[in-house]
Amino acid sequence: MNKISCDICMDLIPLVKDNVASEDSYKAVITHIHECDECKELFDQTEIENTIQNENISENKKINDKKIISKIKNQLILMALTLVVIGSFIGVMLTESEFMFYNILIMPVIGSLSYFTLRKKSYLVVIAIFSFAYLYHFIKYIMEGLFDKSQIASFITAPAMWASIYSGLCALGVLIAFLLYIAFRKENK
Repeated sequence: MNKISCDICMDLIPLVKDNVASEDSYKAVITHIHECDECKELFDQTEIENTIQNENISENKKINDKKIISKIKNQLILMALTLVVIGSFIGVMLTESEFMFYNILIMPVIGSLSYFTLRKKSYLVVIAIFSFAYLYHFIKYIMEGLFDKSQIASFITAPAMWASIYSGLCALGVLIAFLLYIAFRKENK
């Protein structure tokens, strides 16, 4: 094999480092760096720089991946919570209309969405649905003047009945979502 000059070796070192040099070029560079300290130092230096650069790229990629995944997760949570709030308003507003039976579907879906977004804190949505439905009906009955002062018991219990129905349906949705989560988690193991 012919010896190569330092200039040729320096030209071939990046190709050898990237594993794109031919076998003869690879052997020539290895033979040359065993004999030439200056080229060996350049070879080692580019190896260290490549290692550092690859570590930085890997680290930046991990950080960027985590940021991207976190951002997507936050956007999904925000969308789900928005759907929960809008669905709650729609469901409660449908009360005492010809479409009120859609709440049998709407409220469990709200409960399921709340479980998948909030997990252990999904009970807060059930409490919020109860509170919102109770206040809505309480204010509605006052505004419509459906009760007089002699019917104070029904003035309190009628809104509580609607609120209990809606929060119960929402809790049913949370339970269904929890059971589905358990079932799919066991299936993946």
